[in-house]
Formats: sequence, C-alpha cells, structure tokens
Amino acid sequence: MTASHPAAGRDPDLYRAVQDIRAGYWMQMRQVLARTGYWAQWTSRTQVLGVAAAETNTVELWLEEEPDSLAAQVMYARVATERVLRAHRKQTATSPEQARRLEKLADGAWQASGRAAALNPRDPVPWNCYIALTETDAIGRHPQHRVPPPQPEYLLPPGPWGLLREAHRRDPFNREAWHRMSQALQSRPGPAGRRAVATDFARWTASLAPADSPLLLLPVYARVQEYRERRDSGEGVGNLLWSREDITRAVTRAFTGWFANCDPATSSPLDLNHLAYALVRGGFPHWAAKVFEAIGVFATRDPWQCHAQHPHQWRETFETDRDACLKSLPPHPEERRP
Repeated sequence: MTASHPAAGRDPDLYRAVQDIRAGYWMQMRQVLARTGYWAQWTSRTQVLGVAAAETNTVELWLEEEPDSLAAQVMYARVATERVLRAHRKQTATSPEQARRLEKLADGAWQASGRAAALNPRDPVPWNCYIALTETDAIGRHPQHRVPPPQPEYLLPPGPWGLLREAHRRDPFNREAWHRMSQALQSRPGPAGRRAVATDFARWTASLAPADSPLLLLPVYARVQEYRERRDSGEGVGNLLWSREDITRAVTRAFTGWFANCDPATSSPLDLNHLAYALVRGGFPHWAAKVFEAIGVFATRDPWQCHAQHPHQWRETFETDRDACLKSLPPHPEERRP
C-alpha cells in the first residue's frame, strides 16, 4: 500500500474502501464498517469515508439498495455534512441566493444527522455532524449553536456546548468531537479573535483530557494555526513561537503521554505529523525522530506546508526535517563499528 490516501493511514481495509468509493462501489465500505469495533475507530473511519464519498453518489446508491441500513444512514449524514462544509468554505462573497442554498443544504444535513441519531442513540457521529454544521451558521440560527459555555469556563464564547456534551456522553473525549468544537467556536463572531479562542479552548481541553489522549495535541494545532496566520499577515515569525514555555510544556506532555502510549497503526496521521512538526520547531530532534519513524510514508500536507517556500513543496520540507532528525539518532548497535 502506498500513501496515496494518507488519511487512511495504516488501515488497509479503509484504504481499499476509499478506492472502491471512488469507483462507485459501496460493498467494501459496508464490510469495513461492519468490522469496526469501538467508537474511536468508528468515528475515524466514517469521517474518512465521508470525505471520499462526498464527491460521489456511492452512499446514495447504498441507501437505495439498503434503505434501513444503520451504517448507510450514518454515512449519508457524513456525506451531507461534508458537502455543506465544502460549499461554505468555497464561498468568497455570499449573495442572498447563495445563503438560501447553503441554508437548505445545512437543513438537509441536520435532518440526515437526526435520522442517524434516532436509529442508534449511542452513536457519537451524528452529534459530531451537528457540531460541524455550526461552522456554517454564523448568525446562530439554531439555538443549539449558541449555548453559553459551562461554568467556570466563562471566558470561552457561546457555541454548541450542548452538542459537545452529547457527543462526549456517548464517547468521552472523542477526538473528532473536540476538534469540531474548536472549529465551531472559531467560526463565531465575538470580541475574542480566532487565535485567542483556539488557544484558550485548546488549553482547557488539554487540561481535562486523559494522560494518553490525542486531544493533548490540540494546543499544537492552535499554535500551527497561529503561525500560519502570522505568516500570512506579514508578521515576523520564527521558531521562537515554538520555544515558549506553554507550548513546550504542551508538546512534552503530548509526546510523553499520548505518543508514548499510542499505536501508530490506529493513530491519526495528522496527529503524528503535527507532533513531529512541533518537536522539530521546538528543538527536540531525538523525540521528533521517533515520531518520524512512526509516520513512515504517511506524511500529510498539513502542517508541513506552513514552512514550505511554496505550499506544493510541503513534502520537501517534511523530508528535510525528517532526514535531519533521523541523523541525530545514535546508530543501532549492529550498525556500530567494532
């Protein structure tokens, strides 16, 4: 298997399902989901499959054949939500007609998520879809999108806190749910800027997350975003952004807590790449080398394009940093000269 679909990582069943989706076949997708055994894997697999299926009518074909399939209904909620997000992000200027079209799409995705939630009340995925749709609701049309934050976290802005609570109740500290929440909060207008909201929410989440949770990486994602925004606005930025005590502490905790206990075969390639990137920038080449070994061929465009001279040259940045870090490791005993 190659890295032609990095989001699938080291999951060969998922990789094959993605390839079949692109060809218009849904049987492999159904089989993969039938063999999915726990919520974190279910969430991750349906998310990857939903992104691939949003460009096709494969899930619709599946629903025509098996309209009562729980998995097909969940996948339709995924696809409908992904299409709304894509339409929203492509908009440069919103006309009344475009706004109505997006609102109609969002309503359809909301209804699809509701059907999936009713079929399996224990499933966190429909609630993740609800949270994701907040990004497209800048005016807070849905009351669920503008709930005050839980006390005493009053410094965080209103948002879909009730929806996060429901997702969390079904799968505590579900990785996607909390990432979606971060994106949702940043999409809402308010006195605090996107950068401050991302940083505050990431710190709060990391303070609550278990010692081996991938959510310990949320502060790294927030810092990558800050770096990108500073660079794009012409501010002078460098690796000093990564040497501050707060991010050094967060990166150390992510490496010693999450990475030291994770299985790279079932971990998000994006998480592994963000951790390696932060370790390189923060001056931890030995630790970064270990993460690069876990990444293998599954490099992702983000966050490496932040340091590339041109975004399409992100792989050169990845390889340069990887090679430098791997050289910092002492040779294996069998490689040492007598």
